[in-house]
Amino acid sequence: MKLWTDYLVDSQHIDSIYHDDKPSLNNVDIHEIIFHRDGPKISIRMNLNEYPSSPPKKWVLQKFNTVQLTLTLIDIKDVNMSGWINTNYVADASIEIINDNIFMKLDSVSLKFIAKAKFMDVESIVSYMKK
Repeated sequence: MKLWTDYLVDSQHIDSIYHDDKPSLNNVDIHEIIFHRDGPKISIRMNLNEYPSSPPKKWVLQKFNTVQLTLTLIDIKDVNMSGWINTNYVADASIEIINDNIFMKLDSVSLKFIAKAKFMDVESIVSYMKK
């Protein structure tokens, strides 16, 4: 079974931080979903539920404890979303390939999101101290 990182255009950012222990996308804390007309593309910024076992030294020195990932879906073909009426969204994200298209779903009690795109990549991966 493929991991979500297998569908990235370039998994180097994730690989360099998580090595062989790739993080899941279960119970991610969704911060924002941005729709860009150029591309068109969608950026989804989330806190991951899993911190790397061997984080970069600068993260350790700064006592960071949370990884924030922004995934970008590129060349959007379709999107459906309902909810987004609260201020806190912990959701399960799933990613699969169907007919050469990437389908990304976010599912929680108050948020339903599904997007169909041709490509997916890491826009950014940062860390910070979550209190």
